[in-house]
Amino acid sequence: MKILLINPNSSAIVTEALRAATAPLQTESLQIQVTHCVDTPKGIVSSYDELKAGLAVTELLIREEPNYDAAIIGCFADPGLRAAREQLAKPVTGLYESSSIFAKLCGRRYSIIASGDETDISPWIGSVRNLGDTENLASIRYIGSTVEAAVTATDEEIYQIIDHCRKKDGADAVILGCAAFAGRGRHLSNAMGFPIIDGIEESVKIAAMMTAYRRTSQ
Repeated sequence: MKILLINPNSSAIVTEALRAATAPLQTESLQIQVTHCVDTPKGIVSSYDELKAGLAVTELLIREEPNYDAAIIGCFADPGLRAAREQLAKPVTGLYESSSIFAKLCGRRYSIIASGDETDISPWIGSVRNLGDTENLASIRYIGSTVEAAVTATDEEIYQIIDHCRKKDGADAVILGCAAFAGRGRHLSNAMGFPIIDGIEESVKIAAMMTAYRRTSQ
């Protein structure tokens, strides 16, 4: 099975973080190719960025469709997810949608930790509403950095915010809502004894499951 994971932004730093996060998930029967869009911003932080990235992602997926069995959109805005599903017969999933599914299996309410700051609340509220998760959202908190800078955020910084989500906001799980956090969910979960979801492993599992189901139903 071949899965194509696309970073919708053009950041080499974030793309490498995604590639490192997927390396432990690969097996002889599961290959994950990581690529990125080239004519897009280095961070998806506005509605305009999301529109531009969504078109680039969809066009890339259409071009590459013969070369993969399923695809993952490696950004928590899930840019182009609906359009890609309209245009492609193969399974496509996104980081936020996949994360929310697993978060809701861990409890009733989840929090989101993102890059940026409180001025970015509106796009996140839109994404939450699109998934119908308004009642499941405990809080949205920020680390106050750019997308690329979030790659090097320390565990201690994230621990403190997770603790607020858990004790002050009543979250049953926390979603790391930025692709820059790729691969840190399992490590943080083990350290804190609490479900921390970064979306990579979750997206891979859902993409593989959808592909297997598609093959058996044909």
